[in-house]
Amino acid sequence: MKVVRSKLARDKVFRRRFEREARVAREIRSSALVGVLDSGEHEGTPYLVQEFMSGGSLEARLERDRRLALDETLRVADRLADGLAALGAAGIVHRDVKPGNVLFDAAGRASLADFGLVRDAKGTVLTRVGQTLGSPHYMAPEQIRGEEVTSATDVYSLACLLYECLSGGSPFADQRGMQVLWSQLTGIPPSLADAPPEVSVAVLAGMAKEPTERPGSAIAYVATIRRAAGIEPV
Repeated sequence: MKVVRSKLARDKVFRRRFEREARVAREIRSSALVGVLDSGEHEGTPYLVQEFMSGGSLEARLERDRRLALDETLRVADRLADGLAALGAAGIVHRDVKPGNVLFDAAGRASLADFGLVRDAKGTVLTRVGQTLGSPHYMAPEQIRGEEVTSATDVYSLACLLYECLSGGSPFADQRGMQVLWSQLTGIPPSLADAPPEVSVAVLAGMAKEPTERPGSAIAYVATIRRAAGIEPV
C-alpha cells in the first residue's frame, strides 16, 4: 500500500502525478506490470493498493547477491521488455526503470512497478519548470537534458539495469551527484568483464547516447542480447 505523506498530499502537482499512476496502472493489463487493486482517498490522503509481491525487489536481490547469472538476467529482461511493451502500446514512457522498481512474485517472476513518473503520448508532463524526474544512475541523456522522452529512453534505463545485473554495479556506480549525470551524457561504460564479449557489446548498445542509435524497442533490445548469448528469443 502506498500512502501519500500529508505534506505531499497538499502538493497539487505531486497529487496529480500520484492519481495518474493509479489510473495508468489500472487501465493497462499485463502480467509483467505490478497490478493495482484499489485506489482512493481517506480523510484527504490519497492511497494506492498494489498486488503483494512476496519475492521482494531486484534492488534487494542485488544488494544480497551482488549480481545475477546471465540466464536469470535474461529472464528478468524478458519480463521487463514485456511490461515496457504494454506501456508503449498505450503511448506511455515509464521514465524510471531501475532495480527498486522491479518486484518478484512468489514464483520468482519479475514485474515492473511504480508508474509515478510516466509520461503519456499526448505529452502531459506533471513536473515543474526546470525539474527533472528519474534516477541518475539509470537516466538517459535526453532525459537529463529535459528533451522529449520516448520508448528509447526506457531502453537506455533497461540497459543500465541489465548492466548492473551482470556486473554488480550500475555503469557509473563509482561516481556521485553531478558526475553521474555528466557521465550519462558523455561517458562510455567499461565492457562487462564477466560476460562474453558479444553479450557485452549487445548490452552496451542500449546505452547509445543518441536515442535513434539504440534498438527500436525493449523487446528488440533483449532479443539482440539473447542472440549474442546464443539463446534464441522467447
